[in-house]
Amino acid sequence: MECAEAVADPAGGWWLRVLTHGSRRWNTPVCGDRHDAVTWSFEPRPHSVGAAREISEALLHEWEMHYLSSDVAVVVSELVTNALRHGGPLPLTGQSEGGIQLSLMRSGSEFICAVRDGGDRLPERRETDLDLEGGRGLALVSAFAREWGVIPTPPGGKFVWAQFV
Repeated sequence: MECAEAVADPAGGWWLRVLTHGSRRWNTPVCGDRHDAVTWSFEPRPHSVGAAREISEALLHEWEMHYLSSDVAVVVSELVTNALRHGGPLPLTGQSEGGIQLSLMRSGSEFICAVRDGGDRLPERRETDLDLEGGRGLALVSAFAREWGVIPTPPGGKFVWAQFV
């Protein structure tokens, strides 16, 4: 499979350049001698959460980073679920309806997962209310990931990312 070269950011955010300037084709790896990245597109359906989790686990095993599988599975599930529930769809190439994207990237021992949707509303971590069924997603992301954040994507949408080491 052909790879698009990704450029490392001297400030250490190599993955930000991959997300914002990587290959425009879906399911195409961005490769280099320092890092790899792959992006998938999903329809906005509940089964996409399980598919994203399975893809993440398989890629972590392929990249010999299986020790991150449990933590990444929780975070990917939360980020994809949040994108489905609260984010707007992205237009998918060659399809009539929108969807979401999952990008998985590594550089050395660093692993990044990022979920992109078309919604402009940025996620906020809130205090957990034990009387409510939901509202714990970003608390879980914070607990399992080393760091997480949001990157707005003009003209609309955002990436919600999480870093693991």
